[in-house]
Amino acid sequence: MNGNNMRICFGIVFLMLLISCSTKKKTVYTPATSGKTKSETKSDSVADSRIKVDTVYWDEIDLSDDYKSTIEDLLIEKKDVYKISLLYPFELSGNKIEDINDRKTKLGRMTHYYAGTLMALDQLQKEGLNLEIEVMDAESGRFENKLQSCKDADLIIGPRDTDQLSVVANFGKVNKIPVFSPWKSGSRISSENPYFIQLKTGLREHFYKIIEHALSEFETDEIYIIGREEERADQSYIRIMQEMAATLTNSDNPRPLKEFYVDVDSLKYGKTAFDGVFSKTDTTCFILPHWSFSADEDFVYDVARKMSGEKALYDVVLYGLPILYESDRIKFELYRNLNMRICRSSFVDNNSPVVKAFREAYFNKYRDFPGDEAYEAYDMMLFAGRSLQQYGINFPYFLDRYEYRMLQTRYDIQKVYDENNRDDFDQIDYYQNKHLYILSFEDDRFVTN
Repeated sequence: MNGNNMRICFGIVFLMLLISCSTKKKTVYTPATSGKTKSETKSDSVADSRIKVDTVYWDEIDLSDDYKSTIEDLLIEKKDVYKISLLYPFELSGNKIEDINDRKTKLGRMTHYYAGTLMALDQLQKEGLNLEIEVMDAESGRFENKLQSCKDADLIIGPRDTDQLSVVANFGKVNKIPVFSPWKSGSRISSENPYFIQLKTGLREHFYKIIEHALSEFETDEIYIIGREEERADQSYIRIMQEMAATLTNSDNPRPLKEFYVDVDSLKYGKTAFDGVFSKTDTTCFILPHWSFSADEDFVYDVARKMSGEKALYDVVLYGLPILYESDRIKFELYRNLNMRICRSSFVDNNSPVVKAFREAYFNKYRDFPGDEAYEAYDMMLFAGRSLQQYGINFPYFLDRYEYRMLQTRYDIQKVYDENNRDDFDQIDYYQNKHLYILSFEDDRFVTN
Protein backbone atom coordinates (compact mmCIF):
# COMPACT_ATOMS: atom_id res chain seq x y z
CA MET A 1 0.00 0.00 0.00
CA ASN A 2 1.72 3.18 -1.13
CA GLY A 3 1.56 6.53 0.62
CA ASN A 4 -1.03 8.07 -1.66
CA ASN A 5 -3.33 5.09 -1.32
CA MET A 6 -3.21 5.49 2.45
CA ARG A 7 -4.98 8.84 2.38
CA ILE A 8 -8.46 7.38 2.30
CA CYS A 9 -7.48 4.87 4.96
CA PHE A 10 -6.10 7.50 7.31
CA GLY A 11 -9.29 9.51 6.86
CA ILE A 12 -11.40 6.58 7.96
CA VAL A 13 -9.07 5.61 10.79
CA PHE A 14 -9.12 9.17 12.04
CA LEU A 15 -12.89 9.09 11.88
CA MET A 16 -12.92 5.83 13.81
CA LEU A 17 -10.74 7.22 16.57
CA LEU A 18 -12.96 10.25 16.93
CA ILE A 19 -16.12 8.18 17.03
CA SER A 20 -14.71 5.70 19.52
CA CYS A 21 -13.47 8.46 21.83
CA SER A 22 -16.66 10.49 21.76
CA THR A 23 -19.90 10.00 19.87
CA LYS A 24 -19.63 12.17 16.84
CA LYS A 25 -17.45 14.13 14.47
CA LYS A 26 -18.53 17.51 13.12
CA THR A 27 -17.09 19.03 9.99
CA VAL A 28 -18.16 22.38 8.61
CA TYR A 29 -18.18 22.66 4.81
CA THR A 30 -18.22 26.25 3.63
CA PRO A 31 -17.97 27.41 0.04
CA ALA A 32 -14.54 28.14 -1.35
CA THR A 33 -13.88 31.78 -2.16
CA SER A 34 -13.14 31.18 -5.81
CA GLY A 35 -15.08 34.14 -7.12
CA LYS A 36 -17.19 31.86 -9.32
CA THR A 37 -20.91 32.30 -9.63
CA LYS A 38 -23.32 29.51 -8.74
CA SER A 39 -23.94 28.72 -12.39
CA GLU A 40 -20.21 28.41 -13.06
CA THR A 41 -19.43 26.13 -10.13
CA LYS A 42 -22.42 23.92 -10.81
CA SER A 43 -20.90 22.78 -14.09
CA ASP A 44 -18.04 21.04 -12.25
CA SER A 45 -18.93 17.36 -12.23
CA VAL A 46 -16.38 16.23 -9.64
CA ALA A 47 -13.87 18.00 -7.43
CA ASP A 48 -10.34 18.07 -8.89
CA SER A 49 -11.52 16.72 -12.27
CA ARG A 50 -10.21 18.21 -15.49
CA ILE A 51 -13.35 17.11 -17.36
CA LYS A 52 -16.14 19.61 -16.86
CA VAL A 53 -19.51 17.90 -17.22
CA ASP A 54 -22.62 18.12 -15.09
CA THR A 55 -23.39 14.88 -13.27
CA VAL A 56 -27.03 15.60 -12.53
CA TYR A 57 -29.87 16.89 -14.62
CA TRP A 58 -32.95 18.37 -13.00
CA ASP A 59 -35.70 17.58 -15.49
CA GLU A 60 -39.06 18.95 -14.42
CA ILE A 61 -42.00 16.61 -14.89
CA ASP A 62 -45.59 17.58 -15.54
CA LEU A 63 -47.62 18.54 -12.48
CA SER A 64 -51.33 18.79 -11.92
CA ASP A 65 -52.78 22.26 -11.35
CA ASP A 66 -53.99 21.21 -7.90
CA TYR A 67 -50.54 20.16 -6.80
CA LYS A 68 -48.96 23.29 -8.24
CA SER A 69 -51.31 25.49 -6.26
CA THR A 70 -50.61 23.47 -3.12
CA ILE A 71 -46.83 23.82 -3.25
CA GLU A 72 -47.03 27.47 -4.25
CA ASP A 73 -48.67 28.10 -0.88
CA LEU A 74 -45.71 26.57 0.94
CA LEU A 75 -42.84 28.63 2.24
CA ILE A 76 -39.44 27.67 0.89
CA GLU A 77 -37.48 28.13 4.11
CA LYS A 78 -33.76 28.38 3.46
CA LYS A 79 -30.88 28.64 5.94
CA ASP A 80 -27.32 29.90 5.82
CA VAL A 81 -25.99 26.58 7.15
CA TYR A 82 -27.66 23.18 6.99
CA LYS A 83 -26.90 20.41 9.47
CA ILE A 84 -26.76 16.82 8.21
CA SER A 85 -26.33 13.83 10.52
CA LEU A 86 -24.76 10.74 8.94
CA LEU A 87 -25.56 7.49 10.75
CA TYR A 88 -23.23 5.22 8.81
CA PRO A 89 -22.86 1.49 9.56
CA PHE A 90 -19.09 1.32 10.12
CA GLU A 91 -19.53 -1.18 12.99
CA LEU A 92 -16.12 -0.31 14.35
CA SER A 93 -16.40 -2.57 17.37
CA GLY A 94 -17.01 -5.63 15.18
CA ASN A 95 -14.54 -5.09 12.34
CA LYS A 96 -10.79 -5.12 11.90
CA ILE A 97 -9.03 -1.90 10.93
CA GLU A 98 -7.02 -3.77 8.30
CA ASP A 99 -10.27 -4.56 6.46
CA ILE A 100 -10.40 -0.96 5.25
CA ASN A 101 -8.65 -1.79 1.97
CA ASP A 102 -10.55 -5.04 1.35
CA ARG A 103 -13.66 -4.34 -0.73
CA LYS A 104 -15.03 -7.78 0.12
CA THR A 105 -15.48 -6.73 3.75
CA LYS A 106 -18.18 -4.51 5.18
CA LEU A 107 -15.64 -1.98 6.43
CA GLY A 108 -13.91 -1.95 3.04
CA ARG A 109 -17.19 -1.19 1.29
CA MET A 110 -18.01 1.53 3.80
CA THR A 111 -14.57 3.04 3.21
CA HIS A 112 -15.53 3.59 -0.42
CA TYR A 113 -18.97 4.82 0.60
CA TYR A 114 -17.44 7.38 2.94
CA ALA A 115 -14.92 8.41 0.27
CA GLY A 116 -17.76 8.97 -2.22
CA THR A 117 -19.54 11.05 0.42
CA LEU A 118 -16.48 13.25 0.81
CA MET A 119 -16.21 13.70 -2.96
CA ALA A 120 -19.81 14.97 -3.05
CA LEU A 121 -19.22 17.30 -0.12
CA ASP A 122 -16.27 18.81 -1.98
CA GLN A 123 -18.51 19.41 -4.98
CA LEU A 124 -21.32 20.92 -2.88
CA GLN A 125 -18.81 23.22 -1.25
CA LYS A 126 -17.78 24.45 -4.69
CA GLU A 127 -21.44 25.10 -5.49
CA GLY A 128 -21.77 27.45 -2.52
CA LEU A 129 -23.60 25.23 -0.03
CA ASN A 130 -22.76 25.62 3.68
CA LEU A 131 -23.04 22.30 5.52
CA GLU A 132 -22.29 21.16 9.04
CA ILE A 133 -21.76 17.40 8.87
CA GLU A 134 -22.01 15.12 11.89
CA VAL A 135 -20.60 11.63 11.25
CA MET A 136 -21.52 8.80 13.61
CA ASP A 137 -21.04 5.05 13.65
CA ALA A 138 -24.58 3.74 14.03
CA GLU A 139 -23.48 0.22 14.87
CA SER A 140 -21.06 0.86 17.74
CA GLY A 141 -21.68 2.44 21.13
CA ARG A 142 -24.99 3.68 22.49
CA PHE A 143 -27.30 4.34 19.59
CA GLU A 144 -29.80 6.26 21.72
CA ASN A 145 -27.21 8.93 22.54
CA LYS A 146 -26.33 9.37 18.89
CA LEU A 147 -29.98 9.68 17.93
CA GLN A 148 -30.54 12.43 20.46
CA SER A 149 -27.68 14.41 18.95
CA CYS A 150 -29.69 14.53 15.70
CA LYS A 151 -32.44 16.73 17.15
CA ASP A 152 -31.07 19.86 15.53
CA ALA A 153 -30.39 18.22 12.16
CA ASP A 154 -32.04 19.39 8.95
CA LEU A 155 -31.52 15.92 7.44
CA ILE A 156 -30.60 12.50 8.82
CA ILE A 157 -29.03 9.91 6.52
CA GLY A 158 -29.12 6.26 7.57
CA PRO A 159 -28.78 3.95 9.37
CA ARG A 160 -28.70 0.57 7.60
CA ASP A 161 -29.98 -1.73 10.36
CA THR A 162 -33.74 -2.15 9.87
CA ASP A 163 -34.65 -1.86 13.55
CA GLN A 164 -32.51 1.24 13.98
CA LEU A 165 -33.91 2.69 10.76
CA SER A 166 -37.47 2.28 12.01
CA VAL A 167 -36.58 4.16 15.19
CA VAL A 168 -34.85 6.95 13.25
CA ALA A 169 -37.70 7.25 10.72
CA ASN A 170 -40.23 7.71 13.52
CA PHE A 171 -37.85 10.11 15.27
CA GLY A 172 -37.80 12.15 12.07
CA LYS A 173 -41.59 12.04 11.87
CA VAL A 174 -42.02 13.33 15.44
CA ASN A 175 -39.38 16.04 15.07
CA LYS A 176 -40.23 16.88 11.43
CA ILE A 177 -36.73 16.03 10.23
CA PRO A 178 -36.35 14.35 6.80
CA VAL A 179 -34.68 10.94 6.94
CA PHE A 180 -32.92 9.40 3.94
CA SER A 181 -32.69 5.61 3.77
CA PRO A 182 -29.90 4.86 1.26
CA TRP A 183 -29.71 1.12 1.96
CA LYS A 184 -33.08 -0.28 3.00
CA SER A 185 -36.64 -0.07 1.71
CA GLY A 186 -39.89 -1.56 2.96
CA SER A 187 -43.52 -0.71 3.62
CA ARG A 188 -43.34 -1.67 7.31
CA ILE A 189 -40.40 0.48 8.40
CA SER A 190 -42.54 3.55 9.10
CA SER A 191 -46.10 4.59 8.28
CA GLU A 192 -47.88 7.89 7.70
CA ASN A 193 -44.47 9.50 7.54
CA PRO A 194 -43.93 12.22 4.91
CA TYR A 195 -40.42 12.78 6.25
CA PHE A 196 -39.16 9.29 5.37
CA ILE A 197 -37.49 8.97 1.96
CA GLN A 198 -36.42 5.52 0.73
CA LEU A 199 -33.79 5.84 -1.99
CA LYS A 200 -33.80 2.10 -2.74
CA THR A 201 -36.56 0.77 -4.96
CA GLY A 202 -38.69 -1.97 -3.36
CA LEU A 203 -38.97 -5.63 -4.31
CA ARG A 204 -42.51 -5.35 -5.69
CA GLU A 205 -41.37 -2.58 -8.02
CA HIS A 206 -38.62 -4.89 -9.28
CA PHE A 207 -41.19 -7.62 -9.92
CA TYR A 208 -43.48 -5.25 -11.79
CA LYS A 209 -40.66 -3.90 -13.97
CA ILE A 210 -39.60 -7.42 -14.95
CA ILE A 211 -43.14 -8.58 -15.77
CA GLU A 212 -43.89 -5.41 -17.72
CA HIS A 213 -40.69 -5.72 -19.76
CA ALA A 214 -41.10 -9.45 -20.40
CA LEU A 215 -44.70 -8.98 -21.59
CA SER A 216 -43.56 -6.25 -23.98
CA GLU A 217 -41.36 -8.79 -25.81
CA PHE A 218 -42.92 -12.22 -25.27
CA GLU A 219 -46.32 -13.88 -25.37
CA THR A 220 -47.70 -15.18 -22.10
CA ASP A 221 -47.28 -18.82 -23.19
CA GLU A 222 -43.56 -18.18 -23.79
CA ILE A 223 -42.87 -16.99 -20.23
CA TYR A 224 -42.05 -19.28 -17.31
CA ILE A 225 -41.63 -18.18 -13.70
CA ILE A 226 -39.18 -20.46 -11.93
CA GLY A 227 -39.53 -21.54 -8.32
CA ARG A 228 -39.03 -24.26 -5.73
CA GLU A 229 -42.31 -25.93 -4.87
CA GLU A 230 -41.31 -26.57 -1.27
CA GLU A 231 -40.40 -22.92 -0.64
CA ARG A 232 -43.29 -20.76 0.61
CA ALA A 233 -41.42 -17.59 -0.33
CA ASP A 234 -41.16 -18.78 -3.95
CA GLN A 235 -44.87 -19.47 -4.06
CA SER A 236 -45.56 -15.97 -2.73
CA TYR A 237 -43.26 -14.34 -5.30
CA ILE A 238 -44.88 -16.28 -8.14
CA ARG A 239 -48.38 -15.38 -6.96
CA ILE A 240 -47.48 -11.67 -6.87
CA MET A 241 -45.96 -11.80 -10.35
CA GLN A 242 -48.98 -13.65 -11.72
CA GLU A 243 -51.30 -11.01 -10.28
CA MET A 244 -49.23 -8.29 -11.94
CA ALA A 245 -49.26 -10.16 -15.25
CA ALA A 246 -53.04 -10.61 -15.07
CA THR A 247 -53.48 -6.88 -14.47
CA LEU A 248 -51.11 -5.87 -17.28
CA THR A 249 -52.76 -8.22 -19.79
CA ASN A 250 -56.35 -7.61 -18.61
CA SER A 251 -56.64 -11.37 -18.28
CA ASP A 252 -59.48 -13.22 -16.57
CA ASN A 253 -56.96 -15.94 -15.83
CA PRO A 254 -55.36 -15.12 -12.45
CA ARG A 255 -52.20 -17.01 -13.50
CA PRO A 256 -51.62 -16.13 -17.16
CA LEU A 257 -47.91 -17.03 -17.16
CA LYS A 258 -46.49 -20.53 -17.02
CA GLU A 259 -44.89 -21.79 -13.83
CA PHE A 260 -41.99 -24.20 -13.59
CA TYR A 261 -41.04 -25.71 -10.26
CA VAL A 262 -37.50 -27.04 -10.27
CA ASP A 263 -36.49 -30.22 -8.50
CA VAL A 264 -33.52 -28.87 -6.54
CA ASP A 265 -31.75 -32.26 -6.53
CA SER A 266 -31.95 -32.42 -10.32
CA LEU A 267 -29.90 -29.23 -10.56
CA LYS A 268 -26.91 -30.98 -9.03
CA TYR A 269 -27.39 -34.67 -9.75
CA GLY A 270 -29.98 -35.02 -12.51
CA LYS A 271 -29.27 -35.49 -16.19
CA THR A 272 -31.87 -32.82 -16.94
CA ALA A 273 -33.77 -30.26 -14.89
CA PHE A 274 -35.62 -28.38 -17.65
CA ASP A 275 -36.69 -31.26 -19.86
CA GLY A 276 -39.49 -30.34 -22.28
CA VAL A 277 -39.67 -26.60 -21.63
CA PHE A 278 -37.40 -25.21 -24.33
CA SER A 279 -39.13 -24.17 -27.56
CA LYS A 280 -37.80 -25.30 -30.92
CA THR A 281 -39.39 -22.39 -32.79
CA ASP A 282 -39.56 -19.48 -30.33
CA THR A 283 -37.39 -17.99 -27.62
CA THR A 284 -38.30 -19.27 -24.18
CA CYS A 285 -38.39 -16.61 -21.48
CA PHE A 286 -37.60 -17.52 -17.87
CA ILE A 287 -37.99 -15.35 -14.77
CA LEU A 288 -36.11 -15.95 -11.52
CA PRO A 289 -37.86 -13.96 -8.74
CA HIS A 290 -35.08 -14.56 -6.24
CA TRP A 291 -33.03 -11.88 -4.50
CA SER A 292 -31.55 -13.04 -1.18
CA PHE A 293 -27.87 -13.98 -1.04
CA SER A 294 -28.34 -16.01 2.14
CA ALA A 295 -31.44 -17.90 1.00
CA ASP A 296 -31.20 -17.98 -2.79
CA GLU A 297 -27.65 -17.62 -4.11
CA ASP A 298 -26.97 -21.36 -4.39
CA PHE A 299 -30.29 -21.95 -6.14
CA VAL A 300 -29.86 -19.01 -8.52
CA TYR A 301 -26.38 -20.13 -9.51
CA ASP A 302 -27.42 -23.78 -9.95
CA VAL A 303 -30.39 -22.79 -12.13
CA ALA A 304 -28.22 -20.56 -14.35
CA ARG A 305 -25.46 -23.17 -14.65
CA LYS A 306 -27.85 -26.05 -15.39
CA MET A 307 -29.99 -24.06 -17.82
CA SER A 308 -26.91 -22.88 -19.71
CA GLY A 309 -25.63 -26.41 -20.15
CA GLU A 310 -28.99 -27.96 -20.95
CA LYS A 311 -30.47 -25.49 -23.40
CA ALA A 312 -28.13 -26.59 -26.23
CA LEU A 313 -29.07 -24.61 -29.34
CA TYR A 314 -32.42 -23.40 -28.05
CA ASP A 315 -32.87 -19.64 -27.60
CA VAL A 316 -33.59 -18.50 -24.07
CA VAL A 317 -33.79 -15.22 -22.15
CA LEU A 318 -33.40 -15.21 -18.38
CA TYR A 319 -34.76 -12.31 -16.32
CA GLY A 320 -33.65 -11.84 -12.74
CA LEU A 321 -33.01 -9.55 -9.82
CA PRO A 322 -29.74 -7.82 -8.77
CA ILE A 323 -28.33 -11.03 -7.26
CA LEU A 324 -27.58 -12.21 -10.82
CA TYR A 325 -25.43 -9.11 -11.38
CA GLU A 326 -23.82 -8.96 -7.95
CA SER A 327 -23.00 -12.61 -7.26
CA ASP A 328 -19.34 -13.48 -7.84
CA ARG A 329 -20.42 -16.96 -8.91
CA ILE A 330 -22.24 -15.79 -12.04
CA LYS A 331 -19.67 -15.49 -14.83
CA PHE A 332 -19.73 -13.85 -18.25
CA GLU A 333 -20.40 -17.09 -20.11
CA LEU A 334 -23.66 -17.47 -18.20
CA TYR A 335 -24.66 -13.88 -18.94
CA ARG A 336 -23.98 -14.51 -22.62
CA ASN A 337 -25.48 -18.00 -22.99
CA LEU A 338 -28.71 -17.08 -21.23
CA ASN A 339 -29.15 -13.60 -22.72
CA MET A 340 -29.66 -12.31 -19.20
CA ARG A 341 -31.77 -9.29 -18.43
CA ILE A 342 -31.36 -8.00 -14.91
CA CYS A 343 -33.59 -5.54 -13.10
CA ARG A 344 -31.49 -3.17 -10.99
CA SER A 345 -31.84 0.33 -9.59
CA SER A 346 -28.25 1.31 -10.35
CA PHE A 347 -25.80 0.90 -13.19
CA VAL A 348 -22.41 2.49 -13.83
CA ASP A 349 -21.72 3.01 -17.52
CA ASN A 350 -17.93 3.16 -17.72
CA ASN A 351 -18.15 4.69 -21.20
CA SER A 352 -20.04 7.72 -19.92
CA PRO A 353 -18.03 10.99 -19.86
CA VAL A 354 -19.30 11.89 -16.38
CA VAL A 355 -18.34 8.46 -15.04
CA LYS A 356 -14.89 8.79 -16.58
CA ALA A 357 -14.58 12.21 -14.94
CA PHE A 358 -15.54 10.82 -11.56
CA ARG A 359 -13.13 7.89 -11.86
CA GLU A 360 -10.30 10.24 -12.78
CA ALA A 361 -11.03 12.61 -9.89
CA TYR A 362 -11.43 9.74 -7.43
CA PHE A 363 -8.13 8.22 -8.53
CA ASN A 364 -6.38 11.58 -8.32
CA LYS A 365 -7.59 11.99 -4.76
CA TYR A 366 -7.23 8.45 -3.39
CA ARG A 367 -4.95 6.60 -5.84
CA ASP A 368 -7.61 3.94 -6.11
CA PHE A 369 -10.58 3.31 -8.38
CA PRO A 370 -14.09 3.77 -6.97
CA GLY A 371 -16.26 0.82 -6.07
CA ASP A 372 -20.03 0.79 -6.54
CA GLU A 373 -20.42 2.18 -3.03
CA ALA A 374 -18.46 5.31 -3.93
CA TYR A 375 -20.77 6.08 -6.84
CA GLU A 376 -23.86 5.47 -4.71
CA ALA A 377 -22.65 7.71 -1.90
CA TYR A 378 -21.62 10.47 -4.29
CA ASP A 379 -25.05 10.47 -5.94
CA MET A 380 -26.89 10.30 -2.64
CA MET A 381 -25.00 13.16 -1.00
CA LEU A 382 -25.26 15.38 -4.09
CA PHE A 383 -28.99 14.70 -4.19
CA ALA A 384 -29.33 15.53 -0.50
CA GLY A 385 -27.27 18.70 -0.66
CA ARG A 386 -28.83 20.05 -3.83
CA SER A 387 -32.33 19.37 -2.49
CA LEU A 388 -31.56 21.45 0.59
CA GLN A 389 -29.91 24.13 -1.50
CA GLN A 390 -32.81 24.47 -3.91
CA TYR A 391 -35.81 24.03 -1.60
CA GLY A 392 -34.56 24.51 1.95
CA ILE A 393 -35.65 22.49 4.95
CA ASN A 394 -39.08 21.77 3.43
CA PHE A 395 -37.57 19.97 0.45
CA PRO A 396 -39.62 16.74 0.88
CA TYR A 397 -42.67 18.66 -0.38
CA PHE A 398 -40.95 19.08 -3.74
CA LEU A 399 -39.22 15.74 -4.26
CA ASP A 400 -41.69 14.39 -6.82
CA ARG A 401 -41.54 17.50 -9.00
CA TYR A 402 -38.35 16.47 -10.77
CA GLU A 403 -36.45 13.44 -11.92
CA TYR A 404 -32.78 13.51 -11.03
CA ARG A 405 -30.28 11.80 -13.30
CA MET A 406 -27.10 10.88 -11.48
CA LEU A 407 -23.90 8.91 -12.11
CA GLN A 408 -25.29 5.45 -11.39
CA THR A 409 -29.04 5.89 -11.05
CA ARG A 410 -31.97 8.19 -11.47
CA TYR A 411 -34.00 9.48 -8.56
CA ASP A 412 -37.65 9.29 -9.49
CA ILE A 413 -39.05 9.99 -6.04
CA GLN A 414 -42.77 9.37 -5.66
CA LYS A 415 -45.27 9.51 -2.83
CA VAL A 416 -46.51 6.21 -1.45
CA TYR A 417 -49.94 6.17 0.17
CA ASP A 418 -51.61 3.63 2.38
CA GLU A 419 -54.88 4.45 0.64
CA ASN A 420 -55.53 5.26 -3.01
CA ASN A 421 -56.40 8.66 -4.42
CA ARG A 422 -54.83 10.74 -1.69
CA ASP A 423 -52.81 13.87 -2.42
CA ASP A 424 -52.42 15.28 1.06
CA PHE A 425 -48.91 15.66 2.48
CA ASP A 426 -50.10 14.55 5.92
CA GLN A 427 -51.43 11.26 4.52
CA ILE A 428 -48.21 10.18 2.77
CA ASP A 429 -46.88 6.87 4.08
CA TYR A 430 -43.38 7.58 2.80
CA TYR A 431 -41.46 8.58 -0.32
CA GLN A 432 -39.69 6.03 -2.48
CA ASN A 433 -37.44 6.03 -5.50
CA LYS A 434 -39.27 4.19 -8.30
CA HIS A 435 -36.57 4.15 -10.95
CA LEU A 436 -35.30 0.82 -12.27
CA TYR A 437 -33.14 -0.28 -15.19
CA ILE A 438 -33.41 -3.44 -17.23
CA LEU A 439 -29.81 -4.37 -17.98
CA SER A 440 -29.25 -6.60 -20.99
CA PHE A 441 -26.02 -8.36 -21.89
CA GLU A 442 -24.96 -7.37 -25.38
CA ASP A 443 -21.54 -7.57 -27.05
CA ASP A 444 -20.00 -8.92 -23.85
CA ARG A 445 -21.14 -6.03 -21.68
CA PHE A 446 -24.25 -4.83 -19.93
CA VAL A 447 -26.24 -1.96 -21.38
CA THR A 448 -29.42 -0.22 -20.24
CA ASN A 449 -32.59 -0.29 -22.27
